[in-house]
Amino acid sequence: MSKLTDFHPDKNGFNFSNTFKNDFIPAFDIHTGGLCGGMSYAALDYFFSSVPIPVQPFSPANGTTLYNYLYDRQVASLERNVDKWAELYVNPFGSRNTEFFNWGISAKPGERIDELKSFIDNRKPCVLGMYGLNGTGDHQVIAIGYDMGRYKGDLGPHKEDFKIFVCDPNHPGEVRTLVPDVSRELFHYQEGGSSTWRTYFVDKKYSVNRPPKIENGHFPDDGLVHELVLAFATGGDDLRGGNDNVNVLINLMDGRQETHRNVNVGARWINDYTNNAEVALDRPVAFDQVTNLIVSTTFTGGIGGDNWDMAGLDIFTWGHGFFNKVKSVPRLRFTGENKSLTIPIHDVVAGKGEIKRLWFTIQTGADDLRGVNDNLNVTIRFRDGQPQRMPNVNHGQRWPDNTTHTFEFDLNRAVKPAEIASIDLETTLTGGIGGDNWNMQSIKVRATGNDVDKVIATHGFKRFTGDNKTLSIPVTQGASVKA
Repeated sequence: MSKLTDFHPDKNGFNFSNTFKNDFIPAFDIHTGGLCGGMSYAALDYFFSSVPIPVQPFSPANGTTLYNYLYDRQVASLERNVDKWAELYVNPFGSRNTEFFNWGISAKPGERIDELKSFIDNRKPCVLGMYGLNGTGDHQVIAIGYDMGRYKGDLGPHKEDFKIFVCDPNHPGEVRTLVPDVSRELFHYQEGGSSTWRTYFVDKKYSVNRPPKIENGHFPDDGLVHELVLAFATGGDDLRGGNDNVNVLINLMDGRQETHRNVNVGARWINDYTNNAEVALDRPVAFDQVTNLIVSTTFTGGIGGDNWDMAGLDIFTWGHGFFNKVKSVPRLRFTGENKSLTIPIHDVVAGKGEIKRLWFTIQTGADDLRGVNDNLNVTIRFRDGQPQRMPNVNHGQRWPDNTTHTFEFDLNRAVKPAEIASIDLETTLTGGIGGDNWNMQSIKVRATGNDVDKVIATHGFKRFTGDNKTLSIPVTQGASVKA
């Protein structure tokens, strides 16, 4: 007969898997794998504190509130049981294999099954520490029930009937069944898999900690996107964090822009690992209202500046009842001279006589635009007062003396040319000794759309300095461009 607690993995466990890679000693680039103990402790904290467990279906990124909590609880789970773990490693040449295995199937007073029953019979789930074998790492899970079957717990017959029901952080939402293999003197999951453990111990030193209340995911049933989750995969060169961070600009069809700075919360993103950055929208929107995303970094370049290998990016939309991958982006290396990436999501549809794209042609004169930290921002000002900004249109790259550069500016919404009032240029030049100056020889802006192709703005020479960083160019009706 089974004895079960009220802990249910699909309700009381986390919805993401234990795939963590932890920045254990940053100075020496030493990493650890997994937070099984932290996830087990934290899940019990939420259960016993009657605080709703976070519902997110993705693992929290390094530096976030939930990640930090899981990491701290991982440390606690190991520190409190260091004697138990140490004892299991005293096994010269496997001489104690039978002894260790028998610990796990003995119900004598003070033995493992007796300790397990003292919790489960009182309807209290508990943490088990499991000693791994044959490439299976040590592990921690939550015991939520047991079944003795015909077994008496006396090391006599029917040992194979004994079962422990667990919530395993590696298998979110599932009940796993830990059973003994008497012939091999080990434990494994009845549901299958290659993981094996010599024995386990019952963590009697766990105590409840008040967990953080994570509000995300509790969305109204409105069919709208409430969050974007950006799964950034880092390759062989990490994101440093600190002052070297990632910003995300979201352009929407109604002309609004949302700027989300430091989506990595200042944390380091270690190499060969994926971090999920949450971007909670200022206002929920239908997915087809998202025009594009601009991912940019704050890298300063030069000696000591950061570089980052973004090995890939998956974009997910999150709302009530859905978590959908909507876009995958290939690898890009971000540097001080390559600091931004525009990711198209939905095309703007232009009606007759409307434009949706601007084409810039800018000539540099006898003094270059340095790039890296000295860059050019462009803002389109519409007559209804709604601006649209594109930062760092040179992407941190240098524009040398006497060169011509072109770039596109996709509008958030389709408009008549007359609906644009001005095109504003702003540099990030700092001036002073060592600061940059830039001679813009000329600029031409062409607008294209549905049956429209015309130059709407031009300007001649302008010298930008640290004390003179802006220029506003009025838009004219212009003339159509002849084929």
